[in-house]
Amino acid sequence: MNTDTDKHSQHLRVLVIDDNLSIYEDFRKILQPGTETQGLDEARASLFGGESFQKALVRFELDYADQGQAALALVQMARREGRPYAVAFVDMRMPPGWDGLETIERMWEADPEIQTVICTAYTDHSWEDIIRRLGCDDRLLILQKPFSTVEVSQLAASLTTKWRLARQARQRLEAAEAANVAKSQFLANVSHEIRTPMNGILGMSQLLLQTPLNDKQRRYIETLHKSGMALLQVINDILDISKIESGKLKIERIAFDLRQLVKDVLELFSGPIESKGLRLTVVLADNLLPEYDGDPVRIRQILTNLIGNAIKFTTQGEIALHVAVTEDTVDTTTLCLKVRDTGIGIEPAVQAKLFTPFTQADGSTTRKYGGTGLGLAIVKQLAHMMGGIVGVDSVLGRGSTFWCTIQLQKPSTKTVLAKVV
Repeated sequence: MNTDTDKHSQHLRVLVIDDNLSIYEDFRKILQPGTETQGLDEARASLFGGESFQKALVRFELDYADQGQAALALVQMARREGRPYAVAFVDMRMPPGWDGLETIERMWEADPEIQTVICTAYTDHSWEDIIRRLGCDDRLLILQKPFSTVEVSQLAASLTTKWRLARQARQRLEAAEAANVAKSQFLANVSHEIRTPMNGILGMSQLLLQTPLNDKQRRYIETLHKSGMALLQVINDILDISKIESGKLKIERIAFDLRQLVKDVLELFSGPIESKGLRLTVVLADNLLPEYDGDPVRIRQILTNLIGNAIKFTTQGEIALHVAVTEDTVDTTTLCLKVRDTGIGIEPAVQAKLFTPFTQADGSTTRKYGGTGLGLAIVKQLAHMMGGIVGVDSVLGRGSTFWCTIQLQKPSTKTVLAKVV
């Protein structure tokens, strides 16, 4: 082979596994056309024009094993060298070693990507038996002996193409996932650099508001401060989801007062609730313990996102928070945090997308109500990290109920109650 063919054939490696050497010779004649007809073929092309048939044929790099054990060793070596086989043609009967099915099972353990063709002249196993043994797999075909040149050539060409396209798709996916992880790690690493100047702006604007100002100056500074707070919330959401995706966000376990935490969260929303003329109610389960072990900061973040989301999409009516105990054991308690609103509601088709990062119901929702679409995604991830799940029940135009479960530890007698800040 010439250099170009060598470069091409390294991606077209075929393995023939058969205890009959003459079968391998048949494959070799089909997949590696010899030079004996090359002169005649070139003469024909020169006389009648057109491309040489030999040049048009796809050529394969062909290896041979007479037993399953030897084939497995070749497959393993090919993987280690970074030059795996694309296709294996496997005989069903190869005494005294493994039969074809065991050979395929061992081979697939070593190389899950290899395309496989069972070559057999017998009915040792029905198709149902093969499926039961190997599973319904799109890597597997059956070629009945005696086979034709066209059958082998077409199978080899199509399966190597399929194998190569699958590998390219997987490599692109791995590259995309690596890029996404790198992005998440970068954002998580620069959290200090992003937050520090923003906190400086907010701190200075807060101090400036405490100085003598005329009405116009005060309006300007108040607008600056509110805009800075909104921007800081966006930054915090982006950094939190990046930390979660990069595995850098950890759940703490300290003792805290859940009732006090809920009270503090509700106080945060007293202003927005009053300004929109809404009612805010809360129902806490009677069997809540005075304290639990968990991460009060992240639980407060869940409640803040759920209640804030409900207020954003509700123009009249009420917001209701329910905290219920769904499971109670000796050491743990599972809580359900549920926020119901009388807002705009959500179409069934888009409900499943709401917990995906950067997703809202549609573009008009983003334009009208703002936001990054990260709040519910953060709720989902935090709930999962606390052993829970999330969900939504909604009717378009009649409101929504968002809920999540979290698992908390019951505190030991030596824990110190944490102050939620």
